[in-house]
Amino acid sequence: MVVAGLRLAVTPTEELTEEQFAELDALCAAAFGHPFAEIWERVGPGVHVIGSVGGRAVAHAMIVDRPLYLGHEADQALDAGYVENVATLPGEQGKGYGGAVMREVNRLLDEDYALGALATNDNGFYERFHWETWHGATWERNADGERVRTDDKDWHVMILRTRRTPSTLDIGGAIAVDWRPGGSW
Repeated sequence: MVVAGLRLAVTPTEELTEEQFAELDALCAAAFGHPFAEIWERVGPGVHVIGSVGGRAVAHAMIVDRPLYLGHEADQALDAGYVENVATLPGEQGKGYGGAVMREVNRLLDEDYALGALATNDNGFYERFHWETWHGATWERNADGERVRTDDKDWHVMILRTRRTPSTLDIGGAIAVDWRPGGSW
């Protein structure tokens, strides 16, 4: 679906200019209602999908490389594209910009990863784009590889199957992600 007037750009973090990064920071801060400096630091570099209208960024999402570990023993690792900082400027919401950005994110995930993943409080938004809510227990793996339960993320983690997703994937099983400061999921 093409959204009139919207231009999409896919840009790695290291290729963003200071002005572009400042604009994305302001966009995310406006959409989430709080400063974003610590969140960018926690998330790290990735690939940004930026939706612009008239040269102004109106929607954003980014993909970060993160392994996900499946199964009760977390013995199956998949290379996942973890989606972060999905945001649309408050005055521009409802115009299809966020959806266009997510369709591009889905395309990139399908090309490059065994699985897409994200954590959200708005499962319904992502379900429209074929994301599935993870039904099993969520965990984080600390630096020693020990798993710690993250039950506050149960039913908030979603996945997107790609052409490389194993056909045996069980969304009712356990899933784990590596710990990172400020929140693993």
